[in-house]
Amino acid sequence: MSTFLEVSNLKKHFKTPKGLLHAVDGVNFKIDEGKTLGVVGESGCGKSTLGRLIVHLHEITDGKIFFEGRDITNPPPKEMKILRKKMQMIFQDPYSSIDPRMTVFEIIGEPLKILNLYSNKEDYNKQIDQIMDIVGLAKRVRGAYPHELDGGRRQRIGIARALVLNPQFIVCDEPVSALDVSIQAQILNLMQDLQRDRNLTYMFITHDLSVVKHISDNIAVMYLGLIVEFCETKALFKAPAHPYTRALLSAIPIPSVHERRKRIILKGEISSPINPAECCRFAGRCIYAKERCQQEAPQLREVTPGHFCACHFAEEI
Repeated sequence: MSTFLEVSNLKKHFKTPKGLLHAVDGVNFKIDEGKTLGVVGESGCGKSTLGRLIVHLHEITDGKIFFEGRDITNPPPKEMKILRKKMQMIFQDPYSSIDPRMTVFEIIGEPLKILNLYSNKEDYNKQIDQIMDIVGLAKRVRGAYPHELDGGRRQRIGIARALVLNPQFIVCDEPVSALDVSIQAQILNLMQDLQRDRNLTYMFITHDLSVVKHISDNIAVMYLGLIVEFCETKALFKAPAHPYTRALLSAIPIPSVHERRKRIILKGEISSPINPAECCRFAGRCIYAKERCQQEAPQLREVTPGHFCACHFAEEI
């Protein structure tokens, strides 16, 4: 299976009055064609910034992005226009990411107009109707405005807008976090069906490990701008290697009164992402931290075949 998207030492630093905020600080990973990479971590770890860097909604500070074997780190405007057809994004909040003054029909059709991807009005209407049908939006809502619809249908609008260009790769930035559980299941099943039918490749960003377990082939766990663990989904849930990952997994509710899981409560201060020191950024909250953790930043390394972890003592804990 060929590598579809590769990220090498990707960085994004924001200037603040107190120094540089290291939102994404040297991230490396690969995604194979037709697969889903889940990116998890608590709020503020850099998940959404990473997704926006890949689709060029943020300017890259350093590093490289390769798409279908080509370097797309700093594409010229003409190439960026082509990439927009191939790479799209579904945003977390469907209500704030779509124009409230436009109808459903206008919102979904806007990318076609911007990139001039229709031959005539009939073709334009046909493409929009087809996408609406695919994502489960009834024709009767064509003239509706976003505030007239529920969260599930608003999210379907966001999905339809991303799909109307027939992309190959989609960054899904917490696309179900604002929805009810029953609606979440519908949207997740829809996205999996679309992936199977269209051979789509996803980067699925979420803080919900139950969701990422359901939809992802591989998982990257982020903490303060870094990937601290990367492996296949089954391997992560079976044998997590990083102390932070273990804490995250312990927080997943168990739907049974007969089973119990030891809850790992993280204590201590979260280290600042502004001008971070050269040490383990999780050391202040880690019960296994030793002197080395305060003096040397751990590198992401292979602790078992295909299982990567950024912890000095991963094999010991």
